[in-house]
Amino acid sequence: MNPEGLKRVPGSPEEWLEYAESDLRLAQMASQDSGIRREQVCFHTQQAAEKSIKAVLLLHRINFPLTHNIEQLLSLAESSGVVLADEVRNAGLLTPYAVETRYPGPWIEIGDSEVQEALRAAERTVAWARITIAQFGKRGT
Repeated sequence: MNPEGLKRVPGSPEEWLEYAESDLRLAQMASQDSGIRREQVCFHTQQAAEKSIKAVLLLHRINFPLTHNIEQLLSLAESSGVVLADEVRNAGLLTPYAVETRYPGPWIEIGDSEVQEALRAAERTVAWARITIAQFGKRGT
């Protein structure tokens, strides 16, 4: 709980990346378990990508809105001078999984191919963030 009036410290880029990697591992493990709903797998892929992008934004000291919209976060990064890898540009396809998949209802039809596509997008985004953060650290800035 965050008492009213106290501003939440955003954490470090490395911490955000650690959370992103954990979400990705959850999605990967869950995708192998037939007892876990595809919607929940895709939710964790979205979270992995979102937290990865936010880690890179924090790395560059770019303030970001409290949003789950990956396209908006990528646009903010790019307009602020962050170099986006080509394979990260399609991560926006994960945005609908942030909210619609969390609760029952006929929101999105998710098949095996959508799960695999979501996993690939999240894996690429996490890998890009990992490399970006590692390279930034090597420069000593």
